[in-house]
Amino acid sequence: MTAVGTRSAAGGAASLLRVLPLAGASFAAGTGDMVIAGILPALAAGLRVSEAAAGQLVTAYAVAYGCGTVLVAALTGGMPRRRVLTWGLAAFTVVNAAAAVVSSFGVLLVLRVLAGLAAAACTPAAVAIAAEVAPEERRGRYLALVTGGLTVALVAGVPAGTWLGGEYGWRSTMVFVALLGAVSLAGAAGVPFVPAPLPLGLRRRLAPLAVPAVARLLAATVVSGIGGMMMLTYLFPVLREAGGVGHQQMTALFTLYGVAGTAAAWLGGRGADRWGPYRTLVAALAGYGVTLWAAAALTMAGGVPLAVLGVVVVLLALAAWAINPPLQSMMYGFARGAAAEAMALATAALFTGASLGGALGGILLDGWGPAAIPLAGGVLLLVAVPLIPRRASS
Repeated sequence: MTAVGTRSAAGGAASLLRVLPLAGASFAAGTGDMVIAGILPALAAGLRVSEAAAGQLVTAYAVAYGCGTVLVAALTGGMPRRRVLTWGLAAFTVVNAAAAVVSSFGVLLVLRVLAGLAAAACTPAAVAIAAEVAPEERRGRYLALVTGGLTVALVAGVPAGTWLGGEYGWRSTMVFVALLGAVSLAGAAGVPFVPAPLPLGLRRRLAPLAVPAVARLLAATVVSGIGGMMMLTYLFPVLREAGGVGHQQMTALFTLYGVAGTAAAWLGGRGADRWGPYRTLVAALAGYGVTLWAAAALTMAGGVPLAVLGVVVVLLALAAWAINPPLQSMMYGFARGAAAEAMALATAALFTGASLGGALGGILLDGWGPAAIPLAGGVLLLVAVPLIPRRASS
């Protein structure tokens, strides 16, 4: 009896290792998305553009990812998921390698769009493969492994890219992201084969929009995404204004942000289970908005000690990353029968908000200075609260 149990556990561990490259894919995509925030000043100086303009590289990636999540899924719906993952990782690797050698901001902007589209193919395919190959009793662990790559990107990928950009220039960061894609691509050869799913048309994928509660929740996601993500995009200029931080301090602060964000995702899930997703989501949004206003006040004051900035960064991460679990829980409950399509739309809404936040944050940075970003962000987070429906009939 013991021997059988041991073999079963070993087989489960071996199977889990086979899907480890899927976590690598989400890690690469997450790092490629968020790492620009850590090298914004170096990149702007290197390409001779303003930091507000450089922030549009985040906007380009987010627009492509947000729209591409739905569109690429519709276009590749009849293809085996491993093939989609492989081609997506190949494109992601090549595009980021090319980004390391370009000298034109316009060309880099186009490459960021292509990188976002490639990531939009990779991440959903990785999640779908994990869900299909996982034993039913281990599906949660398999999915947690894959989606955990995004939070690990916060803890390890973005700080590493920030440090590389400060020490060796922003191009080294692009090389780093390309290498992450290449390693994931090599590992994809060992990912289990999953047959092509039944294709869904674009109309079917957009069907959840007809549910009023889903539409309201998506609207709240866009508004809160604008307010929250523009702070992350321009976190470096804001903290530099508040406390004069440089690349080394920023690397430490991004690491702190990632650790706190990882804990917050777990806390958000626990809160949704214990107090309900609606209360947890409202509390997270309100807490995020108030913390952004506190950050704005400190930025206007200036001369803030690094330890205080660390506390602010932790509070920002705790509020920001506690939002997703209750949001997903509510979306699942409102869109029964079309949960997968609703989740894809939620991702698109979040990245739409991120893209608009990058654009608005650039305007605020150029026109009113760094403190205007958290000030406006706090307003938008609180505006999102009344948009959240309490019931599926809302």
